[in-house]
Amino acid sequence: MTEALHDLGGLGIFMREVWRTLKVTKGNTRPVIQQMAFICYRSLSTIAFAGIFVGAILVLQFNLMLLKFEAQSFLGALNTSAVIREVGPLIISFLLAGKIGAFTAAELGTMRVTEQIDAIECLGTNPIQYLILPRFIAIILSSALLLLLGIMVSIGSSIVVADVFCGVNPKMFFNSMPKFTGFETFLGGLFKCLVYGVIVAGVSCHQGYTASGGARGVGRAVTKAAINTNLYIVLGNYASTQALQFFDNLAKMAREAWIG
Repeated sequence: MTEALHDLGGLGIFMREVWRTLKVTKGNTRPVIQQMAFICYRSLSTIAFAGIFVGAILVLQFNLMLLKFEAQSFLGALNTSAVIREVGPLIISFLLAGKIGAFTAAELGTMRVTEQIDAIECLGTNPIQYLILPRFIAIILSSALLLLLGIMVSIGSSIVVADVFCGVNPKMFFNSMPKFTGFETFLGGLFKCLVYGVIVAGVSCHQGYTASGGARGVGRAVTKAAINTNLYIVLGNYASTQALQFFDNLAKMAREAWIG
């Protein structure tokens, strides 16, 4: 418990330093784009592969439930809403945590234990500005881009599986989508994806940046990055869901007051 609180407090201090550095940093566009290209290149095939089977599995599961109530006409709406609201952002964040987060923690941890970061500081350069910010921003932005890809692939596979195995043709699938899915649904999914992206970026960069103890310390940093990221994502999912529900209720009250 004490170690968990220590990690959480260290993460908070680290995020504060990143935010302070971000406010005074300019001209970092090229490193960010390079990091984004690297992240997307490493994650593209994994996201696409996962999206195909996530869409297929959800369609088959929802179809079994809807058949009991003779409500197959809602299959497209229910599947698309689940992908955009919950499954898409969660799957992408877990994949990024396992692939990019662990790699980032190992890369920065190796730089720390081999004193490369200390050498950067001795040269008068801020390592957070030079090493952390490009990776931090790139992970967050890449998570949003990969979410779009994952959603498109997942919906595409859902349409194929629904047509071939469930007897729901693409026209029926598309016509039902607006029933549960709107622009606010996409905004909610994007908001969650950005929240998870901040968690993945913050935890992985923090664990790598503060690693110590040689090669064993790097391994320990990677392990803690993976464990803490998944834990914080679950907590972030609950918190972001509550926040979205609050703002949705607030918007409904505002509309009712305006109409009244």
